[in-house]
Amino acid sequence: MISVLLVDDHSMVRDGFRQLLESGGAIDVCGEADCGETGFGEYFRLKPDLMILDLNLPGESGLATLRRVISRDPLAKVLALSMYDEPSIVLRALDCGARGYLSKSASHTELLDAVSAVSQGRPYLEPRLQEMMMDRTMSERNPVQALTAREFEVFTMLAVGKSVQDISGLLHLSSKTVGAHHTSIMKKLELKNSAQLARLALIWGLVRL
Repeated sequence: MISVLLVDDHSMVRDGFRQLLESGGAIDVCGEADCGETGFGEYFRLKPDLMILDLNLPGESGLATLRRVISRDPLAKVLALSMYDEPSIVLRALDCGARGYLSKSASHTELLDAVSAVSQGRPYLEPRLQEMMMDRTMSERNPVQALTAREFEVFTMLAVGKSVQDISGLLHLSSKTVGAHHTSIMKKLELKNSAQLARLALIWGLVRL
């Protein structure tokens, strides 16, 4: 059972999401909040598997709440939700630590797919948005071309939430070797953290949703 905290300032939206999410029996909406401040407190009180966070909140913005949650719990699984689908906003949410991004025009199936992916530690970007992001970057050189074949293999595993220890076992390499690849990847791609790595993989379509 996946536990979910809903943070949205519209009660009708929360009611609709709750009904949809709980209809299959695999998801439990363990709590709700109508603003960022309450959502922040409820997240650490309830400790859900996943937070669905509307970015367009009154008072403290959704992005500000996202930053606060991630600063206190870097492993938090947050699915950002917004009425906006501009690439700049999507990138900002991913940079702040969201594991996934979904527009409010997404289908019910896409919502369930997003919850499933993010709750398992995999990044998720609505397919339509991923296409938009890829179109935006088509004229640019794919940065991962700088990686060796082994580094690329490690990169794709890191992008879907695998730890150094996980990758070590899967590739039959020592943790020290995988750690060295990780360091090299971050340096070559000029990345500072795992959120930036996941974002890069998403916008270039390098992970399967």
